[in-house]
Parts: sequence; structure tokens; C-alpha cells
Amino acid sequence: MFVKKLVEKASKKQHSSSIGCLRAEDVSPRLAFHYGVPADAALLAYDPLLHVLAVATRNGQIKLFGRDNTQALLQSPSPIPSKFLRFADGQGVLLNVNTQNQIEVWDIDTKKLCYLHPFEKQITSFAVLQKSFYIYVGDSSGNVSLLKLDLGQRCLVDMPYCIPFAESYGSTANVGNGVEVAFVSPQPCAEYNRLLIIFRDGVMTLWDIKESKVVSVSGRTTQQQSHQEEKTVTSSCWACTNGSKVAIGYDSGDIYLWAVPDISSAQNSSSLSNHNLPLQRLNLGYKLDKVPIMSLRWVSSDGKSGRLYINGFSEQAYLSQVLILNEESESRIVKMVLPLTEACKGMELVTGLSDPNKQRQNILVLLLKSGQICLYDDSEIERYLLHSQSRSPPTLPNHSYVKQPYGDSGINIAKFYTSGRTSIADEDYFSSLATKYTWLFSMKDKCQNSTNFTNIHKTRNLYITGHMDGTISFWDASCPLLMQIFMIKQQNEDNTSSGTPITSLQFDMSSSILISGDQSGTVRIITFKKDSNDNILSFLHAKQGDNYNARSIKLKGAVTSSSTISNSKYFAIGTEKGTVSVIKIDDATILYQKQLECRVSGGISSLQFELYSHNGYDKDLLIVGMEDSSISVLEEETGKLLNTNPVQTNRPSRALLLQKLELSPNDVSDNHNTASKESLLLLCTEDAIRLFSLSHAIQGMKNITNKKKLNGHCCFASLIHSTSSEIGIVLVFSNGKVEIRSIPDLSLLKEASLRGFVYSNSLNSSISITCSSNGEIILVNGEETYFFSTLCQDDTYRHVDSINTVYRKDHPPREESSYVVKSPKEKKKGIFGMIMKDAKGSKAKESDANSNEQFIATSSEDLASIFSSANFTPPSERRNSSLKYDENIELDIDDIDIEDNTEKQKAPHFPGLSKQKISKGFQTLRGKLKPKTEEKVNSANKKPEDEPPVRQIDQIKMKYGYATSNESTSVPKMIGNKLQENIKKLEGINLRSADMANGAQSFSSMAKELLRTTKNEKSSS
Repeated sequence: MFVKKLVEKASKKQHSSSIGCLRAEDVSPRLAFHYGVPADAALLAYDPLLHVLAVATRNGQIKLFGRDNTQALLQSPSPIPSKFLRFADGQGVLLNVNTQNQIEVWDIDTKKLCYLHPFEKQITSFAVLQKSFYIYVGDSSGNVSLLKLDLGQRCLVDMPYCIPFAESYGSTANVGNGVEVAFVSPQPCAEYNRLLIIFRDGVMTLWDIKESKVVSVSGRTTQQQSHQEEKTVTSSCWACTNGSKVAIGYDSGDIYLWAVPDISSAQNSSSLSNHNLPLQRLNLGYKLDKVPIMSLRWVSSDGKSGRLYINGFSEQAYLSQVLILNEESESRIVKMVLPLTEACKGMELVTGLSDPNKQRQNILVLLLKSGQICLYDDSEIERYLLHSQSRSPPTLPNHSYVKQPYGDSGINIAKFYTSGRTSIADEDYFSSLATKYTWLFSMKDKCQNSTNFTNIHKTRNLYITGHMDGTISFWDASCPLLMQIFMIKQQNEDNTSSGTPITSLQFDMSSSILISGDQSGTVRIITFKKDSNDNILSFLHAKQGDNYNARSIKLKGAVTSSSTISNSKYFAIGTEKGTVSVIKIDDATILYQKQLECRVSGGISSLQFELYSHNGYDKDLLIVGMEDSSISVLEEETGKLLNTNPVQTNRPSRALLLQKLELSPNDVSDNHNTASKESLLLLCTEDAIRLFSLSHAIQGMKNITNKKKLNGHCCFASLIHSTSSEIGIVLVFSNGKVEIRSIPDLSLLKEASLRGFVYSNSLNSSISITCSSNGEIILVNGEETYFFSTLCQDDTYRHVDSINTVYRKDHPPREESSYVVKSPKEKKKGIFGMIMKDAKGSKAKESDANSNEQFIATSSEDLASIFSSANFTPPSERRNSSLKYDENIELDIDDIDIEDNTEKQKAPHFPGLSKQKISKGFQTLRGKLKPKTEEKVNSANKKPEDEPPVRQIDQIKMKYGYATSNESTSVPKMIGNKLQENIKKLEGINLRSADMANGAQSFSSMAKELLRTTKNEKSSS
């Protein structure tokens, strides 16, 4: 039973006994669970299908948040900051690009790093083509590469398709330093046909994927004129649903709206179009401060004007606004400034993470500079913008922050008590708790109220916290999602809230007495009433005020430490002024007070009641540890100082732990002296661990039996006990390193690291560390909580696997309207079947009944064919083409200049002889086949009045390579004729080549003959 085991542990650890040495096989330091938002969060990404939000940090961590309060922490092998973070929507795959230009492929089901893809160049933009498996990567040289996500192998594959800078940028005569690709984004409504490429200097290119050519170039205005100030692109997003408008933010604070040809206008355009004037410039005040526009986010509304979220950020200033851009009248702009207290680094619009009863609630998630996450209800923002110019404007939308369940007041001190394994019969109880936990991304107040906890007897872990506002909370920590079960608000004599930070806590399980001290020097003795069923935690059943009584004592100086209750029913309190007060439990009176001197400013850090046995003589002692690591020994009853000369270290160092140990003879080797076999004092400071002889310390002598200097700044230390009573010490360092050492040799058993944790002594930091007797650490750092285990036991917390699962492959997305991306199936088709596929394409417009999914599948087939072929010859191959010949190098017939024309028409290159490549080549040939003359059209049987429309139709057909109305020649025959013509042309080329070769041989013979004649003349002379 939980309570009995807690009492047994408390009584066993209260007085020291013979101990065994902890071994390396007994320990397994690891992070059991991470709760909350990492302190150094830097990037956001969201999967709208799986409803998973990812938060990347600057140290290689990625935190995942899913539905039903699920959370998971991913850790890269190296603590490298993230640069880009993208989901492959609906696939359970997360792509992370770090600052070393490595692309990580994460499986969010197994929470493992599946693949690490190194990229040769500096990655400057990264975009996932959703509903497919392709990824666009822009680099610092202005090129765009293509990768394919192999879902089966969970890896990335380089595709031969690419977009070189020389082809996409257009004229490179005035190219400056801003040639890197700032953004790449598929065009809405034409994702598989068009790609928008935005360079850092502001030049925008609309790229035709199938034709591998530029459709439109825009933005070539401000950078080419020297008298205008140069500005670079810092953010971009589409500002409409059909892909005809894009918003671009610059480092100068400007925001421009540019027109982009949509798919229909681009198809109707016969020549390259250039747009060098933006549609509109949004003047929002950023220009005055020159605040760079770091992020833009467009939110469309159903039949209404869309909203543009704008975030400006620099080291000196910041500003966040929301605009409504009226599609009908763009000059009418309604804006709202978000009243943030700090700069915003990223934003996402999420659904389904806030409230289980509001699955459709859109929440605007803002990642602030400090790493905190701010939440806005997007519908409230829309309502405010639509009615802000009315006679009765609405109030500003409310916002909330992602906080831990502890409330607004930070934790100043905590205690943690654990028990053994809970019975399987309690599974249903723990499962039912999931519905009671507060949602982390809820817009509601996250501070939990104290409730009647009828199943407290099933609690296996008890976590007690003392807060900065003076409250004390009891938490059920059986599951990593903490549930508040009771709260005490410290009150003054006039029943007003004290509001004074709690600085000391001590809870005696056997007597149900809680001793607390605060910064004002007030000590409270809270005695809880027991139930008749001998359940120590039954006091949490009753209503507040009916189940406990509190008494208080006022001392001088802030309380810094408190002891456990001795057998004599005393407890000790230490203050910052160096005063030790021993208080009776029964009547809450002071037995005595003792003033101790400290070498430096600081008070009492540790108080221990211990029984000392020597030569058959027992004595009750009070061992006092000072902040400067001085050790004094007092008589428990009288307070007499036994060692007039305190045991001190050579240099003052803050004491973290002082504990009496008693070693059995087996724990001490034979070469140790007899003094080491006596009771020892374990003193852990910030820089070292020492073992002192207690008998010498009582006499005022310093006898160190063992010492270990620490490599780093230690901020927390605690003793840990295994199930078989072996003992060790766990150390937490300020950089997050965790060490486990054995006792008494102090050797290092194992170590681990809490990545992202940095300890700070500043007053504004909210850091709390506590450890149970069996080595379970709870570390609270701001808005994140680490649950860290040190021993091999793995049953301390329940339902960790369920809470840690944000997505399962075998569970499809809940959203009924969501699509599930299917792997594109490549059907085997004949060559002419693929040629005739486009001829039937016009008939597809006759029926809109074809589903969206089928359209996507067809486009996926096209993409698989297009992206599998090299659309441009790599520069290395072009350089070596005149020196090396390979059987895989093939000749493109249309690239041969047979007619000696000054201008030749560019055609696609045939990279191989696969069926798909040949079919693609025939498609190109079909588009180029045109009759030499229009006189071949047989129109003798037609009436004169019918000739104009017939000739028009025939011209259109001939333009696109189809047979005319009365032409009996089929497409295959036309292709054959074209091939015959090209063969004849090649034969002519061969004849010319042969003539040139003969001429070259004749010239060579003449040159050799001339050289021979010249040598003969010289020799004869």
C-alpha cells in the first residue's frame, strides 16, 4: 500500500544505518518524460492533418504536442540549432534542417531519427510539396534542388530534376550579392505545375515545372538603381487562395503585394511576362523604425476578406499586426496591433489542440522571444477587425499563455515522495484521470482548483510545491501529467493572503505534519487530521479548513532550512541570519535558539537530527551546515555547541547537502584506518564532495577520509537508495549534466545530460529541483518540467507511453474531411498511350464529378515522370562532353543545327531510353510536328462559306501537332515521317562529316610532306 511504504521509507531514511555501495548495474540515468515548452524554443511547425505542433529549439531538441494532451520530446544526436522545420502533412514524418545544412528525417510514431541527409551547399529555403513526396531546397547559389521522401525507407533521395540559377533568374547582367533563394513555394491551385521562386534581392520567378522554363519574372525594380536603398527579402506568403497574389516583407520594413499570373493566365500567355511594379505597398509603421518583417501568415475566410498576420522583429524594436485585406477594394485596410509584451519569432494557426469540445477552434500560436508561447483565438481577432470601425467597437481579443498547471506563481521549493508499484486493478483509475487534465493549449484559465479527491488512496507519488505567492499545493504525480489534489493558501492573522514566497518545506508522513517557512520568517506547523481507516492521505478528502489546523511562529530573518521531526518531537529551523531555532511540535514553542557565525554572508543550509553512538554511548545531536560549508554540532536537548571550532573547508563554498552516514565494515577496505569505519559526514558543495569523520568533527578537528573534486558547477545533490538499500549520490550541474556516484569511494558510476537546462541564481529565474529517496528527480525550469530517473526501475510513472504518443501509424487522422495521401502508383502505359493522354485531356473538363483525389493521383504520375529525368545537363557533364564519350550519352535530334539557322529552338533533353523518358520525348515531338505547308489540307469538298472556320480549326490542330479534319495521316504516321526526315538529315551530316574528315587527312598529308621537304633542304645546306 502506498501510504505504508511511504512511512517505511521515511522512518528508514530518517536515521542513518549501515549502507551498501551502489553499483553501476543498478543505475540507468535517463529522461523519463518532458512536460511543457522548452525554454529556448525557436521555430514552429504544424501538421493540420495529424494535429501535431512541433517546437524546435536552439540545442537540437524538438518538442511535439498532439491531441489528448500527448507530448513527446525528440533529441538530435548533436545540439545544433534548427533552421527550417516542416511536416510532410499526414505522413507522420517531420523534416528538420539544422544550421550545418543537414536534413533530419524524423518518424514521429517511433520518435526516432531515421535518416540524416547532408546537403553540400548552404540551405536558404525549404518547402515540402504537400500531397506528394517531393521537397524543394533552395541554396545560397540561387539553385533549387529536388529531393524525394521515401516513406518505406524513411530517407531522402536526390532527384535529377533541378532549377539552375542561370535558368530561373533571367538576366544575370546586374546580379548582386542577393542571388540566394529566399523562398520557394508551390503556387496554389497549380501546385504540381508552377513554383514561385523568390530571391533575396526581391526578384520573383514563376517556374513552369513541366516545361522547365520561366513563366513570369517580377520585382526587378529597386535593386538595379544605385540611388535607391537596397533591401532584401525577409519573409513571404501567398495572399490569396488562387495563387494570384503574394505578400513579401523586406528588411527595410516594407511590405509589397505582387501580382502573380495564375494557372489560367499563364497558360494563355504566349510570351514571357515581366511585372516590375507591385500591386500595393502596405505602410504599417515598420518603415519608420526599419523593423524587418520576419514572418507573414495569410488566413483565408469563407467568402470574406482574408487576414494577413504580420510580425516585425529586430534587436531594437518589434511590432505585430493583423490586417484585413479587402479583395474588392484593396485600398480599404483594417488593422489591429497585437498587444504583445515582447517580440514574436514565429506563428502558426492550429486546430484541435485547445479544447476537446472545440475541435474546430482556430488558435493563433505565437512563439515569443523568451521561448514563451502566446495564444489568441483567431475568430475573436476576425470579429474585432470586422467591427472595429462600427459605432460600438468590440474589446480587444483576449490572449493567454501556455503555462504549466502550477499557476501564475512559480515554484520556489518542492518535495517528492514515491511508493512502489501500483496494482493492475488501478488501471481504470489512472485512465480516467486523462479527462481531468487541463489542456496545455487551452484558452481557459489553466490554474487548477482544489477538488475533492475521492481516490487519494490510489495515489502512488506525492509532489508538494511551495510557491512564490505563499501557496502550498499537493499534486498527484502518479502520472507525468500532474493533477492538483489540494492547495493551502498561507494567510496572515487578519485572514488575508500572505503573498510571501515559501522558502522551506518539510512533510512528515508518519505524523501528517507539514512544516513550512517563508521569506518573512514565519514558520507554520500544519497538522492534518487522520481518517479512521489509517490512511495518511485521507486528510485530502475533507473540505478546506476542516481537515487541518495551523499554528505559526514568527522568527527574525527569512527561513532557509528546516529539519525532520526528531524522536523527541522537536524540529529545527534555520534562518538567513545564522540563527538555529529548535521548536516543540506539541505547543509550537521555541525550546532554544542558537546564533552561529558564518564566514561570508549567508545562513543555515542544512539541519539534521542524528543519533551518535560511540563506545556504547548514545547521544542525540543536531548537525548544522552553514551556507559557507562550515559544520557545527549541537546537543539536541540543550543546544550546547560541542565543537567550538567548526569544521570548515579551505575556501568558502555553498553547501548543497549534509548527511550522516554509517558504513558497515564490508564497505571499507582493510587499508583504511579505524576512524574511517566510524560514522561519517557527507558534505557536498558546489565544487567538491567530502567525507568527514564525525567523531573528529565533534572534537573540532577536520579529518577528511575521502574527497572528490567536481568537474563543473554543481547546483543540486541528493542521496538515493536502491530497492536493496544500496546508497549513492546524484549530482545535478548548472549545465544540465547529471552524475551518479557511489559511496564511500565517490567514484563515477554513470552520467547523463538534461539538454536545454541551464541553472541560474538570478531572482527572476523559476527553477526548482527535488529528488525522492529512490532517485526520481522532478526539475521545474520556467514552463518546462523534467521527470528524470536514475535507477533501473521503470514503473514509477503510469501511462508514460500513452502520453508520449502524439501519432500512431495504425490510427488514421480523426478529421473526416482530411485527405489521406496515397503513394503515387505508376501505371505501365504504352508509348502511344502516353502520347494520346493529353489529347483526351480536354474531355476531362466536361465532367467536374472527378474527385480531387483522382486529379492529385494523375498529377503525381506526371511529377514522377518529370522529376525522374534530368531537365538540364549538369555543368560538369557539359564541360567534359567534348573529351569523354559514354554509352549513356545520347543525341537529341532536335538539338542538331541541320539547317544552319541563326536561331534554334530549344527542346527537352533525352537522358535515357526508359519507357517513361521515350514517351516524354514523343510528347515533345508531337508538339513540334507541323505540316510544311497549309496546301496539304484537303478542302475541295467544303463549301466556300465553311472554309474560314475549318481553316481556323485546322490551324489550331496543326499548331499543337494533331491531324486536321480531313487528314488521313495518323499521329504515329506523322511521327514516323518526322523520324525519316531526321534520319535523312543525319545521313547528310554524316556525308559532310566524311568530307571534312577526308579534307583534314589531305591537309595533314600536305603538312607532313612540307615538313619533310624543309628538313631535307636544311640538311643539304
